[in-house]
Amino acid sequence: MGNYQLFVLGSLGLLTLVVVIAAIIWKRKFRTMQGMMISMFFGMNVGLTAGVLLGVTYQGNLFLSTILSMAIGVLAGSLCGLCFGILSVLEGLMAGLMGGMMGAMVGEMIRVDQSISLIQIFLFLSISTIFIIAILKTPQNSKVLTKKWLLKPLVLSTFVVFFIIGGNSIAEKYGNQKELEMPESHHSAMPGSTDNSDSESQMIVLETVDMKYSKNEIIVEKDKPVTLTLTNRDKVEHDIEIRTSSFNMVMGSKHNHGGNKDLLHLHATPGNTETLTFTLTESGVYEFYCTVPGHKELGMIGQFIVS
Repeated sequence: MGNYQLFVLGSLGLLTLVVVIAAIIWKRKFRTMQGMMISMFFGMNVGLTAGVLLGVTYQGNLFLSTILSMAIGVLAGSLCGLCFGILSVLEGLMAGLMGGMMGAMVGEMIRVDQSISLIQIFLFLSISTIFIIAILKTPQNSKVLTKKWLLKPLVLSTFVVFFIIGGNSIAEKYGNQKELEMPESHHSAMPGSTDNSDSESQMIVLETVDMKYSKNEIIVEKDKPVTLTLTNRDKVEHDIEIRTSSFNMVMGSKHNHGGNKDLLHLHATPGNTETLTFTLTESGVYEFYCTVPGHKELGMIGQFIVS
């Protein structure tokens, strides 16, 4: 778990402590319905924040991310509700449960760069619980005696702004982390390039990073062996499928679905590499894509051009 995940989870923990302390101090000023509303709002947003964060962190293991995010949402909502009574506890518990479950499912389906924006939105909404408490604790008929009351919301707003700015700087590093960790061979690879150093076989190296193929156009020669290597650098399963019956299999893979005569299929689990060698016997343009549900729609698609 990286710095950004620790920053968000630590922020949620600190925020829960602040909200609980504020609720304990001013609980006598809230009616039952107001306490239930605060608990529901806080539990739901904490669950969503943790869910999206853990869902994208543990992509491929939805069970783990769901259990963890629901536990965080339930804990935050219940602790907040405990200050107002049993009905508020139940409201916060159910809201945290629902928020954690929905957030984990969203995090499972989106990319890292998309998740950062959602996490920032839900984290801001979680922090807004403090403003809600401050507003609800103020009597409806209260009068402003001095202008010093402006200092409190201004100081709090300034703190929240700097807090979010600091989080954004960490988020940028987190979003670029995978790219920085990639070896030089990945960055030097150009879409459509083919390594023809071996006169007997055309070597194609394809990598999957952040729900994308490293190449979306591959050019090969007809009737010449092609060795296709698929390296999965994501935390979820990926594959590549080429629908054509015009090929001869040279060397298969344990995950190549080679029994189907109408397609070429190569499958790689997270962190692993698989290789397939074959010969294409007819010229043309063949589409390749990832068959894992939702991955093709996210852009995991390209063209195999046989000349």
